[in-house]
Amino acid sequence: MKAAGHRASRVTRRLAVGAVLGALAVLVILGVPTGKAVLFAGVPGLAPPPGAPPLRLLPHTCLTWQKPDAIDAREVSCTQPHLFEVTGTLDLQDFGSQAAFPDPARWQQLVAQRCTQRNAQILAHHFDPFGRFTVGAIKPSEAGWRRGDRTLRCGVQSAGRTGTLFLTTGSVLAADQSDVHPPGTCLGNDGKAVGDPVPCASPHAIEVIGVVDLKGAFPQGYPDEAAQDRVLNTECTRLAKDFSGGPAVVANKGLTLFWETLRPESWQAGSTQVDCRLGAFLPDRSGFAPVTGSVTGPVEVGNRPAPPALRTPGRVSAATPPVTQVDVPATPPR
Repeated sequence: MKAAGHRASRVTRRLAVGAVLGALAVLVILGVPTGKAVLFAGVPGLAPPPGAPPLRLLPHTCLTWQKPDAIDAREVSCTQPHLFEVTGTLDLQDFGSQAAFPDPARWQQLVAQRCTQRNAQILAHHFDPFGRFTVGAIKPSEAGWRRGDRTLRCGVQSAGRTGTLFLTTGSVLAADQSDVHPPGTCLGNDGKAVGDPVPCASPHAIEVIGVVDLKGAFPQGYPDEAAQDRVLNTECTRLAKDFSGGPAVVANKGLTLFWETLRPESWQAGSTQVDCRLGAFLPDRSGFAPVTGSVTGPVEVGNRPAPPALRTPGRVSAATPPVTQVDVPATPPR
């Protein structure tokens, strides 16, 4: 399935027909925006007090906070849970002393242009542009801007599709950046697309039933999509059967098994894991249908699009539990 939209305009998904788990994957075209846009923290909590110089943060400084405006932001070791890892500090010298404070759209543009470039300089091939981290920034407060602070602090963060921020542990340089979730995680609906994690008892677009790590199957380097599909079809089918309680459970509940394949940029950055997912589609196949209930119990599939998810920029979520990795055989099936 080729989905369109923001970062996920490149997303390639393969669907295994639910009625014949274990059969060859079937390609379906589905115009669903499932990826995460470039987001930024946009919080004023790091503005220095009057008379103090702008706060300079070295690359790979990690920060955390609890309040949505980050007024309580503090530096922590990157080995501790944190919300933001700095990649560089930029001076917006093209904005003079009388320049108006940029509006949100202009900040978004500045971050997309300048912080993306800075991240590429600092992280090089260690950043997965399709992984679980997004380009982020902390801008000056409006009061700091009026005092002359033109400092943009670029970095990376784990941000949901609605703007919710998630805690992470470890530097991005050493992290597996695969965009995967613990088995049993459900991702909510955002209209016809995919939103942030929600309880599986609530309407959702996707339920993750397992994680496959492809590195054991492909020790020689990046596998093309066809090779990935052969392994993922076998492993995701097995995981779906084990998770749901039988080979026919997924199909009998009107759900479909699918997954995403990895791109070369992800593999180069060290991302080798893939979610195995269950979902259902609207009757016209224009997007994801709302599903209520986990596949392990009663399931109800809606036939109308869900409303758009509420945007919650800056809201801090609790840390997610670690992902259970599943290694596959060193030799991919023929």
